Amino acid sequence: MTGKRKVWIVAILLLALVIVNWSLGAWNKKQDERESKEAEAAKIYLVDAEDITAYSYNNGESEMSFTRTDDGWCYDEDTEIPMNQDTIQSTADSIAGMTAVRQLDEPDELADYGLDSPMYTIAYKDSAGSESAIYIGNGAGENYYATVGDTGKVYTISSDFLNLMQFELAGLVQYDTVPSIGSGNLKQVTVTDSEEESVYKEDDELAELAGGFGTIALTDCADYHVAENDLPEYGLDEEHRTTVTAEYTDNASGEDEKFLLYVGSLDDSGENRYVTVKDSAMVYKVSDAIVRNLMTVDEGEE
Repeated sequence: MTGKRKVWIVAILLLALVIVNWSLGAWNKKQDERESKEAEAAKIYLVDAEDITAYSYNNGESEMSFTRTDDGWCYDEDTEIPMNQDTIQSTADSIAGMTAVRQLDEPDELADYGLDSPMYTIAYKDSAGSESAIYIGNGAGENYYATVGDTGKVYTISSDFLNLMQFELAGLVQYDTVPSIGSGNLKQVTVTDSEEESVYKEDDELAELAGGFGTIALTDCADYHVAENDLPEYGLDEEHRTTVTAEYTDNASGEDEKFLLYVGSLDDSGENRYVTVKDSAMVYKVSDAIVRNLMTVDEGEE
């Protein structure tokens, strides 16, 4: 066998191998698509709404209610509190996509499943103006019985729906954020109270203060929407508060920025201070040790 012939045979074998692999890949892709379509067709959706614009949920004692406006999702009880849009939208999407484990073929009376006095109710409204509710009754093993509106149909649904309902506002609020400030981008810190102003800009001073800015977290909210006349209660009125101004270079944009934190009085425990961010209506509690670390410098021994 000549060298040329060997080369041609090898080339033909490689081409055949490529064709076989491509054919298998195409077949597997079609098979996956077919199985995906079959799985989707087998799903039993409880909600016939693609774009939910309002929803509420209650457990017989507490209720949370949200409405989507032109400015985004808001908490109906206090529309001034900023909500975490991703979290609220995720719940709306989960309601719209809620599926049943199975549908009972010949259900008994709703009372037999605890659906005459449901444990939970999830109500919703869509962009077309249609309204309905999902009623959830007794447990059924690892699942729960449910019905929708006045259809009389009874389903079992996964207990995963419990994760949709957060009755603590703390897990739904959009908190203020502290910019990324460290010794490498902190340029100056100015601390001002009713009596004096202290300016820190030396490298060793900034390195010390940066530790405080690096550890502060605004998550323990004492007041989600403080009124102007309630600021003295927290020591955050202009007469009593301390203003901490951090001048830094934003790591992403490279622009020089300012971050203003207002520091108030100690809370009843004596371990935390009330603080708020400039232009925010939310009051937080932050460890007094952390607050002192971002606004005072250790003078050392004299």
